[in-house]
Amino acid sequence: MQTSFDIIVPIFGLIAIGTLVAYAGLLSHAVGEGLARYVFVIAVPVLLFRTLAQVDFGDANPVYLWLAYFGSAAIAWTLGTLLTRALTRCDHRTGVIAGISSSFANTVFVAIPTLDRAYGEAGLEPLLLIISIHLPLMMIASTLLVERAVVLDAKDKGERRRTMSVLETAKRVGRNLITNSIVIGIVCGLLWRATGFTLESHLNEITRLIAQTAGPVALFALGMSLTRYGLRGDILASSIVTFISLVVQPAIVWLVTTRLGLPDLWVKGAVLTAAAPAGVNAYLFATYFQVGEKLAATTILLSTMLSVFTLSAWLLILSPT
Repeated sequence: MQTSFDIIVPIFGLIAIGTLVAYAGLLSHAVGEGLARYVFVIAVPVLLFRTLAQVDFGDANPVYLWLAYFGSAAIAWTLGTLLTRALTRCDHRTGVIAGISSSFANTVFVAIPTLDRAYGEAGLEPLLLIISIHLPLMMIASTLLVERAVVLDAKDKGERRRTMSVLETAKRVGRNLITNSIVIGIVCGLLWRATGFTLESHLNEITRLIAQTAGPVALFALGMSLTRYGLRGDILASSIVTFISLVVQPAIVWLVTTRLGLPDLWVKGAVLTAAAPAGVNAYLFATYFQVGEKLAATTILLSTMLSVFTLSAWLLILSPT
């Protein structure tokens, strides 16, 4: 209990400080956005590069980790969509946003700091394997399903809507991926690793110093960003989605990874990644397609606040007896 407390309090303490600073007007929203951009463009890519360039995954097979994690994400997505549509009678597009919010965890702002604080750099290994295909898979699935939902909603209204072709979808996703700093950091880390070079003195120290800022700045920036969301409505749907995100998905990951006999640290990394609150990507999709913004925003705030309790519980469950 004390160990979990020592891990969680600093994490959510930094989030709370960021929120209070934003509410008090000590720093502007522009500063918060700048800090968040620094995390995405500089700190996390450097952290991923540094870790991938040096990490040793041993003989464990990442395919089983991917199957366990993304299989659970598919189940969470489906549950979020079906339950939200059944209970709130929302349209197809809002149902997809509910599914994205249920399964698209906040890997950058919450999972990375949590795993790093709980298990050190070794704890980031399973997260890196997940992140390496997380963004492409989830972006492709999100884009395809939202586009399909747009057509279904138009059909329900008696309208005709052209379906985006596979080539158009591939181009859109491809453009987003090749310009994404996190993807670039992963690719550079893998390429450096392939050369067999080590991170020598000065380069090692520079990347270490930058990487160390990723967690604290991410948490502070997340706290500042929460003032933009608030409880905007759709409380029932957001509560359903939050429960799936914080409890159901990590429970499925835990059951599957333990049954598959994955290394203990991989089990912990996958479960805590799945147990992270809803990420901002759901809100970005919602605003882009102009549907489900209230649901996505409320879910981000609600899941982030409640994750202080659920992450503590998962840390206790995963701790050795």
